[in-house]
This record gives sequence, structure tokens and C-alpha cells, in this order.
Amino acid sequence: MAPDKLRPGVEAAVNLWSSDDPDKWEEALNSYEECCDTIGENLKNSQSKLSKTSFSEDKKWVEETLPDLIKTSETITLSQLERIMVWKLRRGQFRPTLMGLIKRNSAHTVEEVTKEAISIIRKSITCIPEAFKALEKLHGVGPATASLILSIILPDHVPFMSDEAMDASIGLPRSYTASRYEKFRKVLCSKAKKLGVDWHVGMVEKSLFATAVLAR
Repeated sequence: MAPDKLRPGVEAAVNLWSSDDPDKWEEALNSYEECCDTIGENLKNSQSKLSKTSFSEDKKWVEETLPDLIKTSETITLSQLERIMVWKLRRGQFRPTLMGLIKRNSAHTVEEVTKEAISIIRKSITCIPEAFKALEKLHGVGPATASLILSIILPDHVPFMSDEAMDASIGLPRSYTASRYEKFRKVLCSKAKKLGVDWHVGMVEKSLFATAVLAR
């Protein structure tokens, strides 16, 4: 197997990571919308066919609408999980088998499992590993997708495990494990503290991701 290589554009994100200048990070964070516009305009045909909704529509839904829906129901439905996966496969690496795996889950199982995970994570941020284990009962859900789901619920505390942000902050090899995620989360927490009280891990991830995407 060939060794891992940094994702395209990550060198720029590595440079950002080496800085503790809040102004540089704010500039990067402010470029996130431009980054998402770029992604939406450059989807591969296979990514476009995943859904009739656009990337920008799914982004707004994931970041603005879905958190309120989850807050009300304290669970996630199968159709919502499918839409989360569409957004993930468009935002990052396209892995065609994942959507098929997600569809293998029953609606009842998805709601019960996500209800359990949400209940766990609401208790304490220290319960992330237990919440991961709960979510990984679902077909097609590993640590990366679990982190995305939990980041929707607690964006200030749980960063999405994007390749670009991982590569920039903790380097290679890139592995999708709970222990690797915890290392990733801790260094992003540390960086957020250095940047000031207005910063949280979700903002750090978006800044790194945007910087890498726009540098491709």
C-alpha cells in the first residue's frame, strides 16, 4: 500500500497551523464561505448525482436547520442521516460505498442508536468515545462520520474529523480511529484557547479546511 500523502492544499493549512496570530486565523475563517462556494462549483459528476439538492443547500441545512431539529427530537432519522452523508461525501473525499452502507440501516435502528449517542454526549464532553461506540453500531458510520454527527450537536466542543484539518494539525499517517480523533480534538482545543475566548474547535477546523481547499 502506498504511503499517505497530504491532501492537496494542505501545505497552506500547515503554515496557518504554525501561527497563533488571531488575525490570520480570522481571515482564514472568513474564507470558509468562499471555500464552500468553490466546492459546490467543482463537484464531480458522481458527487452531483448523490442528491437533487445543491451543496450550498445541504450546507445550510446541516449547519443551521438540522441542529434545531435534533434539539427538538433528540434523535436523527434515516433520511436525515442520508443527507448528512451526502454533504460529507461532497465536502470531502468521495467514497461511493458509504451511501450504500447507510441505506442498509433501518429507520428504527438509526433513530434508536442516534438517540442513545445524543443522550451520552449531552451528559459530558468526556463521553465522546462512548458516543462514538454507539454511533458505530450503524452501517457506514466510522469515527469520521461519528465526529460529523456529534459536531452538528456540539460544534463548540466536537470538531469534524476532516482530512485537511487532520493532516494540517497532527500530520500523517492518516488513520480513522477513535484514538487518532482524540489526539486531533485535543490539539484543536489547545489551538482554540491560544486564539482567544471567541474561538472554538469548530472554527479551527473550518479555518484549516478552507485554507487547504482554496490553496489547491
